[in-house]
Amino acid sequence: MNMIKRLFKHKGHSPDSHLTGNKNGKVKLVAIAKDEGFYFSEWIHHHLYFGFDEIDIFINRTTDNSREVLNGISSKYDNVKWHSADWIDKCPEDAKKQIQFIVYNKVWDDILNSGGYSHILFLDIDEFWIPKDFSRNIHDFLNSYSPDDVISFEWLNDLGNIPAFSELPQILTGNLSPLVKTLYPVHTQIKELRHHVALFDGNPNHILVDGVPFEPRKSLIQAVREDLQSLKSAFIYHRAHRSVEEYISLLYRGRPGDSFPYKTNRHGLPTPDAGYQEVELPKASYESYRNSLFDFKNSVNLSKESQNAKQFVLSRLERSLAKLQQFVCSDYQTMMQMFRGVYHHQVVSVFSLQRKKMIEQTPQDFRLMRDLAIDAATQNIEEAIMLMEAAYALNPTGPIIQQKLAEFRERAASKKY
Repeated sequence: MNMIKRLFKHKGHSPDSHLTGNKNGKVKLVAIAKDEGFYFSEWIHHHLYFGFDEIDIFINRTTDNSREVLNGISSKYDNVKWHSADWIDKCPEDAKKQIQFIVYNKVWDDILNSGGYSHILFLDIDEFWIPKDFSRNIHDFLNSYSPDDVISFEWLNDLGNIPAFSELPQILTGNLSPLVKTLYPVHTQIKELRHHVALFDGNPNHILVDGVPFEPRKSLIQAVREDLQSLKSAFIYHRAHRSVEEYISLLYRGRPGDSFPYKTNRHGLPTPDAGYQEVELPKASYESYRNSLFDFKNSVNLSKESQNAKQFVLSRLERSLAKLQQFVCSDYQTMMQMFRGVYHHQVVSVFSLQRKKMIEQTPQDFRLMRDLAIDAATQNIEEAIMLMEAAYALNPTGPIIQQKLAEFRERAASKKY
């Protein structure tokens, strides 16, 4: 184990960094995963590198080789553990859909009973805790706060615009999200755990990273108030999309307890909006991190298992594409919601064909043409122009048609799709 620890060469980034004088004790990181075997090595290394003391991963309804990957890592790192959560599927149907909350509450109760932990953070495998300086670990970070502080980290959502299967890039790009993930002292009194912000029993000192009290939005109580939202010195980089290919594959994971095969809580690949941010990680710190990741992967020696896990993602991509036409035909609006902004040639072809069929059924319906043109603009600007021109021919005085047609032509001319 001593050899393994030496792989974390950057000072303060050993798995035992809590022994170097941190006043807050040990931090537990908990995740639930389904079919994410390819991503475990990078995610686990990342959070060990930044000083999280123990990592627990619960897998449920998994059909890839997650067990083999996690066995390989946990055999070298005794502070990384995995557990099956398939027992939850013996619960009634309504309970099965609440797997996250069942697991989270079980883990919290366990660590309260066992003692020895100061904080707990729940993340998904596509969420990375990031200090902007890329050098402070979680204990350095916590030493700036009171042990009683409940701290919410804001999200930076990726755009899905990097090559498939890329590791964390040096320049992080994305849109700032109002949603957060929250780090809790384990003695925090909780009435109900939630995905982003718990319902508290009492009035803890719940703050953002800059020390300002967390205030929710009126319309979304787990999101930070608009005027408080900014990218602070530490945040969660949410790699929800990764790449076009991985996003299409991810969609075919479905949702817990849902028979629909696609992941209906996704809303397509985003484009930069008013909250767009670029974070360039310091070069020297990033290079140390990359060297450590390389050494970590060599130490666990999972190249065969990783290749098998990657092949699973690619096979699921093919299944997602193979089923696309069937579900676009039967549920166009739901599928359109998930595939907005996906400029994959097979996706564009399937949706274009479906829009053509819909128009053929009511060829004089300029409103339908207009709406389908707006849909098409998120996948194929040339198709969008063609459909909007057809709508314009039927109703040349329509203000939305006029506005959108001009907008689409301008986008095509500037190649800003």
